[in-house]
Formats: sequence, structure tokens, C-alpha cells
Amino acid sequence: MLFRNRFLLLLALAALLAFLSLSLQFFHLIPVSTAKNGVSSKSRKRIMPDPVTEPPGMDPVYEALLYCNIPSVAERSLEGHAPHHFKLVSVHVFIRHGDRYPLYVIPKTKRPEIDCTLVANRKPYHPKLEAFVSHMSKGSGASFESPLHFLPLYPNHPLCEMGELTQTVRVAILFGRSS
Repeated sequence: MLFRNRFLLLLALAALLAFLSLSLQFFHLIPVSTAKNGVSSKSRKRIMPDPVTEPPGMDPVYEALLYCNIPSVAERSLEGHAPHHFKLVSVHVFIRHGDRYPLYVIPKTKRPEIDCTLVANRKPYHPKLEAFVSHMSKGSGASFESPLHFLPLYPNHPLCEMGELTQTVRVAILFGRSS
């Protein structure tokens, strides 16, 4: 009987508190945040992010040009020496896409026949290309350690695989020139 009385007392107290809370909100005695269109919304705790770096003192683009080079302009400045208060936040990797075999073939069409063999007498040409081809063809017995043991050291076959570099880009990468 004692537990039943306690339960009923707690239940009545909870109902009284709920009624009191709702009536205070109804009579605007407790401030309730409203949305832009006037409908009341839940008040949420706002979490202010802790910035990783300090806010810039000057224009960040101007400041970046002091230690970064524009790719089309050859000049030396403070590259490699960032100001002491700078922190590395992220790294962006740019991949040079060159002349490649297509990444996929349109269904019910013939695969393009692009030769991926490096041939010294075909354009684009470089004077050192013939020596490179003969040097790489000697090392066909060697291979990578696992898990790359199945890959050849020198991919040289008549039909290109999906996404494989063509001779145009291989010559440009090997000898550092655009073709």
C-alpha cells in the first residue's frame, strides 16, 4: 500500500510539473526560440567549432602568393618556407592525366586499337627512347616483390589495357617534355 501511495504521489507531481511547464511556455513566461516563419522550434545547444588555424590577418590569396608559385610563372619566392604560424590543414594531390586508352568501352562497339608498344621510330620521339627500350627489354626476368609480383617491370604490349598510358604520355613522362 505504501508503494502504491508513493507511485501515485510521484505521478501527480510529474503531471503538475508538466502542466506548469506548458502553461509557462504558453503565457510566454519562458522564452521559446522561433523559426524564421514564426513557428516555434526546439532550442538547440550551439556548438562553436574550434578553428584549427588562426584567422588570417591579410588577404589569404595575396599571402599564399608569397610562398606559392603560379604554375605558368617561373619565379622563386618563399616556397618551402611557410610562415611559422601556419599549420598544415590538408594536402591536395593533383594527378596529371595524359593521353590514355579509354577507361571503358561503349557496349556493342569495337574496342579502339591503340598500340601501347614503345617504338623508337614512331612519333612522339625522343633521342633517348631507343636506349630506354633496349635497356628495359633486358630486365624481363626481374619482377616486383609480392604483392606486385604479377606485374611486369615494363608494360610493352600491342593492345592497350583500360586506362593505360599511350606512347605520347610515356615519352613525355620519361623525358620530361610535353608532346
